[in-house]
Amino acid sequence: MCLLAGLGLIAPRLILILLWLFSPEVVLGPFADLAIPNPIIPILGLVFLPTTTLGICWATVSFGGVQSFSGLLIVLIGLVIDAGLIGNGRGIARR
Repeated sequence: MCLLAGLGLIAPRLILILLWLFSPEVVLGPFADLAIPNPIIPILGLVFLPTTTLGICWATVSFGGVQSFSGLLIVLIGLVIDAGLIGNGRGIARR
């Protein structure tokens, strides 16, 4: 159980780091159109919401952004997964 939770926390971060190393335009692209393009936003996504950040990157590359229904659905699924991973750790710690 602990190994599965650890993999759930580490895998999205590892994928995001490898994606950033081998194709940085995929990770930095969704955040380049902001008023102040800043690499700190993907770093914060890597630390706090890695699955959501992966969803934003995938939605931008595959579906043209979060504006489409498919892109928004991918990002929302990533957000639910991140909330479940964070919330599950709190529930286990209470026992």
